[in-house]
Amino acid sequence: DSIQKSELGNQSPSTSSQQVTGQPKSASYSKMWWWLLVLIVSLALGSYLFPHRPEAETTAVQEFQNQMKQLMNKYQGQDEKLWKRSLTFLEKHLNSSQPRPQPAILLLTAARDAEEALRCLSEQIADAYSSFRSVRAIRIDGTGKATQDSDVVKQEVDWELSNGFQNGQNAAVVHRFESLPAGSTLIFYKYCDHENAAFKDVALVLTVLLEEETLGTSLGLKEIEEKVRDFLKVKFTSSDTPNSYKHMDPDKLSGLWSRISHLVLPVQPENALKSGICL
Repeated sequence: DSIQKSELGNQSPSTSSQQVTGQPKSASYSKMWWWLLVLIVSLALGSYLFPHRPEAETTAVQEFQNQMKQLMNKYQGQDEKLWKRSLTFLEKHLNSSQPRPQPAILLLTAARDAEEALRCLSEQIADAYSSFRSVRAIRIDGTGKATQDSDVVKQEVDWELSNGFQNGQNAAVVHRFESLPAGSTLIFYKYCDHENAAFKDVALVLTVLLEEETLGTSLGLKEIEEKVRDFLKVKFTSSDTPNSYKHMDPDKLSGLWSRISHLVLPVQPENALKSGICL
């Protein structure tokens, strides 16, 4: 017994505690480092799997709102409905959860007296949508493609949109949609479909210039929408225009229209506009 007592007496306190707990200090440190490693990996995985940052989206919306306010101050000739509807529509898309369910499709239309305003506003609204990314919207000019082969134009538009969206642009303007060869417009099934669009975190602004000289301010939005639909039907499916008639029929046009007519808004002339220079 005396030998056992002396042996116990010669042990250091730390050795005794190790015997009592069965866990040396090195094991405790290993366990602490292991949990620290788990925490770091979890945070890294979380940021990788869930990159969605609400504050970034809030900033994008605020930047969009600021840009739109500036446009409202510059373009005094526009109906309040244009600003209210487009602002609400695009703001809602910017605010929607990731991944977004579908792209935002805005169709702006005008009569001949507002051609310049239509061109300027469509570009500037699209640029406002993507202002947080500090990039310009993709620009596609329908008039420049009017006399080209429908299949060639279809491939060109497809490449311009997919290349732009894949490389960081998130908005596009398609000027003078009615001037595109009819068959080529079917590519917009790919980009404007409600649920199966190739890119959903984007906005497309299409413009249609009507043939009449002025567009009455008393017309309701439903009447404007019907006017544009009827105009495109004549442009794209009339046998009097063989180039447009190629690869298009009323059923295909009906399907296309359901995809591009999410929101149709009229643009009025701006007296302050000078040819080729936006406000």
